[in-house]
Amino acid sequence: MPFTFSTQVPRAALLALAAAAGAASAATVTYSGNLGHAANAALVASDLGPALFVDDLAKANNVALYVLNVPVAGNVSFVSSGFALGGIDPYFTLFSGSNSASARFVESNFLNANTVGGDFSLTPLLAAGSYTVALGVYQNMSFAENLGVGVLADGFIALGGPSFLGDGSYVLTVTLPDAGGGGGGGGWWGGVVEAGQSPNPAPPG
Repeated sequence: MPFTFSTQVPRAALLALAAAAGAASAATVTYSGNLGHAANAALVASDLGPALFVDDLAKANNVALYVLNVPVAGNVSFVSSGFALGGIDPYFTLFSGSNSASARFVESNFLNANTVGGDFSLTPLLAAGSYTVALGVYQNMSFAENLGVGVLADGFIALGGPSFLGDGSYVLTVTLPDAGGGGGGGGWWGGVVEAGQSPNPAPPG
């Protein structure tokens, strides 16, 4: 498989589900949606403009962007499971920050994407702060990663192909490090952020 990346900037903070009193030891959030659904508010095109849906090539070059807040420094787990269910052959990109003009490349699933492909698992050590998660199909890599310089606002290289689109769906589960805290609702809670279920993406720019 060739070399590619996907990156963009919509904001989806962790969905806090305080289902009971007490603190969670670690938060888990799942980002799911479809690159071909116009109702998915997390989507942008490779140039960070409005997402396109005219054909499978256009859909394969859409990117889903979410903002992830890491409460404390530690290992953060990113696990893709959508490919096994018939979804996209994913290209994952992580940027530091939630402002596309300054968010810089941190990590990707480049090695997995260019060897075995399909679902992946990554556990980078991250500092506390805001990050932008970008999900697209294989070969739609960010210019920031491709060139070795730049920011999210530079967009993606738009080399995603329909053969990597599957049914367009994606599922990414993120597990954050323990934020600590005793009882009383001060901890971080797991949640699911789905397209069409209020993912709260931020507009690019």
